[in-house]
Amino acid sequence: MDRPWVTRRLRRQPDSKEAFIMSPKFLRIAVVLGLLSAIGPFAIDMYLPALPSIGADLHAGTAAVQMSLLIFFLSMGFGQIVVGPISDMVGRKLPLYGGLALFMIGGIGSAMAPTIEWLIAFRFLQGLGASAGMAVPRAIVRDLHTGN
Repeated sequence: MDRPWVTRRLRRQPDSKEAFIMSPKFLRIAVVLGLLSAIGPFAIDMYLPALPSIGADLHAGTAAVQMSLLIFFLSMGFGQIVVGPISDMVGRKLPLYGGLALFMIGGIGSAMAPTIEWLIAFRFLQGLGASAGMAVPRAIVRDLHTGN
């Protein structure tokens, strides 16, 4: 019985882009880029429940402790505007590694901050570092799918 609406798929070799997307290397890259993109939100979500105890430990008011969160958001947002074009100019690795180092310095500094002012300053650095972890992986995904 002839069924004209049923088409037969021809076996063909995948082109290089399809072969890359189906490879285990692509899965590893996707997982790493996803984890890098989660750095900023993770730094916020882990910080929010600790706001009252941070205020008590540093003898700071609620507004001052919330200022550290605001500074983190602002620096993370502003940093993406700066890091994106820098990664286009100099490549992806240097801004990504620099951002991760800045994030780590900001995190260690925030944990050891003696006063609320130091905490705010280190949260600013941490937000700048987190912005690289959010902007550069998106640029890498674009590069992989446009062939650059």
